[in-house]
Formats: sequence, C-alpha cells, structure tokens
Amino acid sequence: MGERAKERKRRGVPVVGVVGRSGVGKTSLLELLIAALEERGIAVGAAKHASHGFLADRPGKDSHRLYESGARAVALLSGEQSATFVRRQDPPSIDAALEALPADLDLVLVEGFSWEPIPRVVVAGPGREPRSEGLTAGEVIAVVTVQGYREAGPPRFDGAELEALLQRLVAWVASGADAPVAADASPEEASP
Repeated sequence: MGERAKERKRRGVPVVGVVGRSGVGKTSLLELLIAALEERGIAVGAAKHASHGFLADRPGKDSHRLYESGARAVALLSGEQSATFVRRQDPPSIDAALEALPADLDLVLVEGFSWEPIPRVVVAGPGREPRSEGLTAGEVIAVVTVQGYREAGPPRFDGAELEALLQRLVAWVASGADAPVAADASPEEASP
C-alpha cells in the first residue's frame, strides 16, 4: 500500500463504492452526489474502474508521444490540473486507486470495483433486481433505484431517496466512524 493510501486509511477517510449493471446510471448518480456533497463543503475524490481499458491522452500530443516511446510514467501538469500516466502490471485495486488521489479528501466515491470489500451504494434499474455480486462483497449502505430513463439525457432518481443518501454520507464523514452512520442516527450519536 502506498503512502497516500496508508495516510487515508490512518485518517479514516471513508471510501464508498457505487456498483450496478453496466449502463444503469452509476456515473449519473455519482455526478449528482459529488456536486451535492461539494456544495455542502465535503472534499470528494472519485475513482473509476475501467474494465475495458481507456485512452486518457490524445495521440500525437507530446505527453502521449513520451508515453508511447516507452516511459514508465509521464506527468502532465497545467495551472488547473494534473495527470499521471503509469504503466501497470498488476490488476486494478482500490489501494492503487486511492494511491493516485490526493490525501486531503473527506470522502472517496468509487465507481465499480464491485469485488472489493467496501461499503457500497447499489444502483438498480427500474423493475430490476440488483446483481448479486454487488450485494455480497461489502456492506450495502443503500440501494438506489433509477426511476426511469429520459429519451435523451441522464436517468431520473427519486429526490427524497437521494437526499436521504446524501444526509447519511454527510453524517458518516462528520462522525469520523469506520462504518456508515445508521440511517436514523445523528453525527453526534455516531461519534466514537
């Protein structure tokens, strides 16, 4: 485990997975959660498992050319953002994802990694049962059901269900606890 992941574990920064079938609305849910949590003053990091690989750089750009020349790692920085491209030999893991994120986060939301034993939010499509693997590897803190799909645009979620999940995540971060706060507990009740 890298230094950032160790520091995050030592500080008890909560890591919550969002799992569900492909195309069900995991990313849309994460977009809503991240915006709402950041609006409430919680520093959120996100990590995504890319099961089919990805191309994060543009062919022909200098950074891509350096990576393609065989560099083991390439850092790309501007005044607004940075990225590091590292050749990996080992399978993807939560620890590797956490190592890539800065240490000053209050909460990390993870899309995918359904096999990792982390607390999770399971996203289910309308009228569909969640996949069993999403329910077994880690504690399920919520099941969020997509209310329907728009012809063009993101899926719809129940506002009250989202607000309850947001309150639970905020309470968990505020409590500093190792496990999610019970749905009906206040942050003060959950403090160690």
